[in-house]
Amino acid sequence: MKNGVKVILSARREERLNKLAEEIGENAVYLKSDVSNAKDMQALVKLAKEEFGKVDALFANAGIMPGGNMSELKVKDWMEMVNINIVGVLNSMAGVLPEFIAQKGGHIIVTSSVAGLRSVRGNAVYCGTKHFVRVYERGQFPIIGVASP
Repeated sequence: MKNGVKVILSARREERLNKLAEEIGENAVYLKSDVSNAKDMQALVKLAKEEFGKVDALFANAGIMPGGNMSELKVKDWMEMVNINIVGVLNSMAGVLPEFIAQKGGHIIVTSSVAGLRSVRGNAVYCGTKHFVRVYERGQFPIIGVASP
């Protein structure tokens, strides 16, 4: 990667991770993981420290959007969206925050959506999850005690 940036890649589909890591080269390693699993996020931080010595930034970008009207009662889809789009962000943050606090710095970047700003027909739950993320994106809940040096 440019400027010596090193990355730890994370996703549920290992074949895609492997391909991307090969494209990036020696400055990328990956770990198949699921953001809805807190232990997986802790393992990512551990891998980053082992491979590169520390963690400077987290980019929490995982998200899914199975659509449907509320009357369809796709409760399983709703719960999966909440687990990935909200719990995944929280698990990712919880995995990295102890490191950022210890090293007195770090960056957390989250990805919302235009759906976090307004309702999108057939996607009420998705909009809700992205509004949740947007609250963090807009700095509504600053992380006390962690600032970039």
